[in-house]
Amino acid sequence: MVESEDTGGDGREAEVEQTELLPATAASLIVLGLLVVLVCASGFRSVRALERLVVRRSGRTVGVRGPGLRFLLPLADTGVRVPMDARPHDIWLKATTRDGVPVRVKALAVMRVDDPVRYAAAADASSAAQTAVERTLRDLIAGRDLVDLASLLTGGDDAGLHRADLHRAGLHPTDLLRRVNEALRPGGMAATHVEVTDALVPVRADLSLCRCETAAARSR
Repeated sequence: MVESEDTGGDGREAEVEQTELLPATAASLIVLGLLVVLVCASGFRSVRALERLVVRRSGRTVGVRGPGLRFLLPLADTGVRVPMDARPHDIWLKATTRDGVPVRVKALAVMRVDDPVRYAAAADASSAAQTAVERTLRDLIAGRDLVDLASLLTGGDDAGLHRADLHRAGLHPTDLLRRVNEALRPGGMAATHVEVTDALVPVRADLSLCRCETAAARSR
């Protein structure tokens, strides 16, 4: 009789332990399920219309996602947002003309992303693009005299004369755009419009004399 009572007591204790373990197990499963839901939800990305999402996995590009709700593998994929709209950039630079005249030039460049993968791989693509435009314009100015620099300026009253001056200076607007785009291509960007809007020249007596002599020589 004593042994049977002991056996019954052990069974009741086991049932109590199992009853206590059930709520703890259920709570653990609930917490685990919430964690899984949160991790999965963190993989969704909303991509806007004028945006692209460059997806990388283990340091390699695995694709480019377009506008809409996109899913990335949590803890494995990273997304780099790339703006695709065209943006104007005012660029100031100092240069020296072929005849040795220092000038300060203001240019307007409208640029956009042409290759999202290259753009995302660049450390600072926007600054690098502006630097590339500056370098291209500086090289173009260095190959021309001061009198030819006026042909690069926009906003003249006579558009036909402006085009004739460009051809005389050996530079067509499409050539300027082509050269700028060649410099921008490695960074994944492209220019849709480039123009020189202003040029400031230091005022010196010998400079004005030099300009007049150059203009007179060309008029002959």
